Amino acid sequence: MKKLILTVFIILGTLVTKCYSQVVIADPAVNTMRTVSITSLPVNADAIPIDSIISIKIPVINYNLNNPIPSGTCKIKIGLGSKLILDPSFNLNTVNTSNYFTWTALVSGGQLQITGDLIATLPANYKDTVTLNVMGSVLGNSTITTNFLITNHNSIAILSDENGANNNTGLPYTIVAKPVGPVPVTFTKVFATKENCNVKVNFDTENEINVSRFEIELSKDALHYEKISGINANNSGKYFYSFAITENIKADQIFIRIKSIDKDDKFQYSETKKIAGTCYEKNQAVILFPNPVSQDVKQIAIQSKDVFFNGNYTIHILDMAGKLLETKNIRLTNTKQFSLETENLSKGQYIIQLLKQDGTHNINLKLQKL
Repeated sequence: MKKLILTVFIILGTLVTKCYSQVVIADPAVNTMRTVSITSLPVNADAIPIDSIISIKIPVINYNLNNPIPSGTCKIKIGLGSKLILDPSFNLNTVNTSNYFTWTALVSGGQLQITGDLIATLPANYKDTVTLNVMGSVLGNSTITTNFLITNHNSIAILSDENGANNNTGLPYTIVAKPVGPVPVTFTKVFATKENCNVKVNFDTENEINVSRFEIELSKDALHYEKISGINANNSGKYFYSFAITENIKADQIFIRIKSIDKDDKFQYSETKKIAGTCYEKNQAVILFPNPVSQDVKQIAIQSKDVFFNGNYTIHILDMAGKLLETKNIRLTNTKQFSLETENLSKGQYIIQLLKQDGTHNINLKLQKL
């Protein structure tokens, strides 16, 4: 009789649990990992010096815009591979996502595995970055792996993943011996400033040993960078480049860094600078006339409504992707209008960039050729 009653209670308990269980559909995900120095400068994962402390940045996301992820339904497992260990001074309790995950570390399968147990509801549309300080302990190649796993191990709610293809990511790396001798180049100062729709990049260097060139790279998300210009190294220690914010690079924020490339093709990066990438041109008192311009018109006028052009100017003609097509240098003396040849331009839209060479007058104007 007692066994029968106990069995009935177990069955009832199971039925009640099932009745109160709730299926939640969300989208736990991880994104591309990256390695940086402890001062947030990019580090090449293919050449991490042994015994050097670096940081791993791991984006953690809930892509679902409506449903949070219930606590007790997920774990994040990060395998450091066979060549990395945690920085001995790093405290897992200080990981920036510790209000949602508890972090523990355990050696398993020949590597250090770090586990984050979801202990609080992860909000809908959540985005943050797990940062771990690590160091190379053994020379050689390995891979960091991260998996955002649905475990449903400690929750009444049952989590269902709407996209199982974005739950894991990997980052191959190589631990190398520390270089002997001076670092080829040191970036002492890097500045990126915006004036109207123009960006000015200035950087200073020291110890330019065997440096071939510098490349200016731009990103909209601080993950994927594209080269926008190159500058040959000349051992001057000071370099300058400016460019227009065009339609294809406009963003709320843009990120700029300098890549130095040695004569043997080894490279390293400067710190990254972030500036506003929006470009809201004011109603400037300078116009193009006519605009739009027809094919049979050979030149247009650049007119100022209230100030005189006076001094040395540079005119850049760019396409809408920011490619420089023509450059002209002119000297103007107390005039409100001057002409610009347009007969070589084909049908399309262009940016006319007017730069006063003393830096006091920078204007971007749009021209349409019919």
